[in-house]
Amino acid sequence: MADEGKPVETAFEEEEKGKADYEEEADATWAEVITACCVHSPEEWGYIFLGFLGLLFFLYFFLFGLDMLGTSAKVIGGCTAGGLFPDDTNPVGGLMIGILATVFLQSSSTTTSIIVGLVGGDVLGVKLAIYMVMGANIGTSVTNTIVAMGQMGDGDQLERAFAGATVHDMFNFLTVAVLLPVEAATHYLYHLSNAMVPDDVSKGDKWEGPLKKIVSPLTKMVIVANKNVIKDLAGGKVDSCETYYPTNCTDGIVSKKTCTVGLIACDKKTGKCPAFFQDGATRQNDEVSGGVCLFMGLVILVVCLVGLVTFCKSCS
Repeated sequence: MADEGKPVETAFEEEEKGKADYEEEADATWAEVITACCVHSPEEWGYIFLGFLGLLFFLYFFLFGLDMLGTSAKVIGGCTAGGLFPDDTNPVGGLMIGILATVFLQSSSTTTSIIVGLVGGDVLGVKLAIYMVMGANIGTSVTNTIVAMGQMGDGDQLERAFAGATVHDMFNFLTVAVLLPVEAATHYLYHLSNAMVPDDVSKGDKWEGPLKKIVSPLTKMVIVANKNVIKDLAGGKVDSCETYYPTNCTDGIVSKKTCTVGLIACDKKTGKCPAFFQDGATRQNDEVSGGVCLFMGLVILVVCLVGLVTFCKSCS
């Protein structure tokens, strides 16, 4: 009987010893934490500094891509004055647009960034953008399902992976199922967003944030949207965009003072015209230039988003 009980007692003692060792390892003093976080060799500090610079680099160009995306949207949609996506679009339609965009891009963050850029470019209304963001949250659940299906070689792993993915999916589905009807009936999110914006900005006064001041000089070297086109068309001052075309620069000198502008304008502060401004351009030329910049903004946005995620993972 003693021999039979000895292994049980030994296993119990080993378990208790393991718990004690774990507790000793888990209890760290603040001095040890500070030493582990802040005490590094010169080589390690160099890698940390380079990682921080890389993070700032991708963050800056992410904001640049977002700004160029919004500016390009103003150029492309300037003549339609936001008629492509009016606020009275079916909420379910906006939801499906967000879902499909996220499924194609495989990134809800990228889809949301694009939606924000389109709203900033006056191409997309806030009411419809709310439904599209909800769709982006559902579309992102497709990604984790695809990852879970990658465990098909092992039935047990597939069951556990699919269960984990489904938890996230059901949360997104139920959230949208609750909030979408309430938003469609009351527009409470729209009114809440409107209340959070200062009155002077919502009434049309210009306000430029600090990040905008840092990023916009580079954006204006590439493309500048002529906001007067949208205002003149909406106010009935002109009948069509063809009134602004073709653009013409006196004596071939390209500057704000010597050129007439269409959808693509010149910088008011510096007087210089952006890289995509063309002397003698037609409406089609400007819209094609806006499309090229839109594609460039999307590429920059995706690349910088991947870079940010990579650097954040390496830092952690």
